[in-house]
Amino acid sequence: MPVVTDVDAVPLTPVYTIVISATGETTVDGEPVENLPGQDARTSALADIRVRAARRGHPVRVNAKEPDGSVWPLIVDHDGAVTPLDTPHPTPVATPPPAPPVALPALTERAAGPLEPRHAPLLGRVVTAELRGDLAGAAAAAADLETVLTAELGPLHPHTLGALATRAWLSLLLRDDWAAATRLHVLAAERRRQAGAPDVETRRAARNAHAAWALLRATDPAAAETLRPELGRVAHLTA
Repeated sequence: MPVVTDVDAVPLTPVYTIVISATGETTVDGEPVENLPGQDARTSALADIRVRAARRGHPVRVNAKEPDGSVWPLIVDHDGAVTPLDTPHPTPVATPPPAPPVALPALTERAAGPLEPRHAPLLGRVVTAELRGDLAGAAAAAADLETVLTAELGPLHPHTLGALATRAWLSLLLRDDWAAATRLHVLAAERRRQAGAPDVETRRAARNAHAAWALLRATDPAAAETLRPELGRVAHLTA
């Protein structure tokens, strides 16, 4: 996996804390992390961090505390890249504003302007559900929005791509169906490429597909093998 080359570009907050106990239990910011089948505590904790990075759309900072008390500052990206740092994370001079809720990606506003007023209620359902922590409800609302936009604007319109990207990202956060998450991110990457969307967003979707597939392989190797051909269709987009 590639490592982060521009460490200074990574936001100073949040800094997640992984704590690994002498008995093998792991927490992330105080929350227990369940070890994935076939993975040790460190790997499972990093998998949790990768999902958090995917939610934010950029690499994140981590302090990994070992049982002997040592602390390792790291940068972790959503595709599994881990960059060790030689020095502690800088202390931010001010608290930045909170991350925005999951909604239509910036591509929508930049490329095509705001949604039509008639679509606002569906978008409102996505945002409201996400804000109250109902990720399944947010994903269902995003799917409804994508269906409406596909019918009216076509599958490659920026608004439609934004709704698809939102649904794909929510599938990572739900963490309940890695096969579906893989398929959604493969579809998002392919449609972004067909539409000529910005390369960085296309690569992000392709890398998310690989991250979801890796988690599927850890829990259900047979199912992962059936998806290998689909994943291969976007392998060249991750570079």
